[in-house]
Amino acid sequence: MDPPAEGAPPRSPPTSPRVDVRSRRWTVASFWVILLLGVPLWWRTTTLERQPLPEARILDWTERWSDRIPLETAPSRQRSAELDSRVVKFSPHYKLIFSLLNQDSASGSAVLDWNANELLKRHIRPLLSSLSPLHNFTIETHVQYFAPLTVAVNREDEREGSYVREDDLRAFVNNADWNLATGDILDPVLQFLLYVPSAENRPMRIRSVDGQDVTPAFITPQRGGVMIFNPDSLAPEAPPSVSLNLPTSAFAPSFRLFQHQLRTLLGAPTLPSARNSGPLAPAQLDLLVRQRLHEAVADTVETLGATVKLSRDIPNMRISREVQGRVNTALHELDQAATAFPSSPSLALAHAARAQSLASTAYYDPSMLALLYFPDEHKYAVYTPLFGPVAVPLLVALLKEGEEADEKREKGD
Repeated sequence: MDPPAEGAPPRSPPTSPRVDVRSRRWTVASFWVILLLGVPLWWRTTTLERQPLPEARILDWTERWSDRIPLETAPSRQRSAELDSRVVKFSPHYKLIFSLLNQDSASGSAVLDWNANELLKRHIRPLLSSLSPLHNFTIETHVQYFAPLTVAVNREDEREGSYVREDDLRAFVNNADWNLATGDILDPVLQFLLYVPSAENRPMRIRSVDGQDVTPAFITPQRGGVMIFNPDSLAPEAPPSVSLNLPTSAFAPSFRLFQHQLRTLLGAPTLPSARNSGPLAPAQLDLLVRQRLHEAVADTVETLGATVKLSRDIPNMRISREVQGRVNTALHELDQAATAFPSSPSLALAHAARAQSLASTAYYDPSMLALLYFPDEHKYAVYTPLFGPVAVPLLVALLKEGEEADEKREKGD
């Protein structure tokens, strides 16, 4: 720009455009209003839901449950001490699956029919009927034509057949190749397997660690039982491809053994004054009800205590109203069980079973893990880069407006 000519009046400096102060302040105020309303809403929607749990009631049950529901009789205490790991965990519902497994039906002399309904009716259902105050049972039967073994099958030159070492029985059940599907139910499943070795391996025996042959049957703890069935072969003139047509009575010893295994798996007590086969005697049933009640209450209290401990140890774990409600209802069912126990142990067991189910459902609720791996530190790390660039200009604008207001106030004074 050329300098002004000599003698000409000086030029005035250029003026800045007029600023609408009111509009500017409204704009800044609007942003701040949005921010002040949005941040609490965002904080509310991202805050972890943690409903309080009744810790005092759970602690009281943890400390006093054995006094509220005691095992009163000496035989009960003795049975509790003798209870082993084979007994399946208590449940109001069980699924029983009876399977006839042929090692290799293509090699001949296979067993393809066993009249399972008649055998169940005669040897298993009377026991299940006597257990109806405790459990409901669903029964399935299967026949398989090919069930190879993964354990070593040993032979002796001087003896016919084969044997399996007792140490190998843990791997006898070939879950990979045997189609032992349990379905999509959540109830415990007990598998009872009648295993028919191929003709070349019969009779198949079980050899104990001391070199003696033992009963060719065993229990898989908390899962079921296995019976190795060695039927007589066909007459020499019969074709090897013909299957064995055995009478129902040939399977009776195996199903009597299944009955005994089922009693063991369900924790049925043995008493000198009662029969230890067939249906349970009233004294046995009463003793079993009390034992199962004791186990159900102990498991419920332990699960509720674990839920409280988990909520304390993991502050970022969500505790929804549903979880809180299940815990409260489980405690209510425990109170009902304690009230009903003196007059009706069976009714107390029904309440304890519901409490056990509710406590387990609450402990394994999937919503408790929804935000477990997104703690507050991660929240700040994610949202600070988003809110920071917006907050800084708003803060600067607010400070500037404050300074201008102070200057106008001073000039006015």
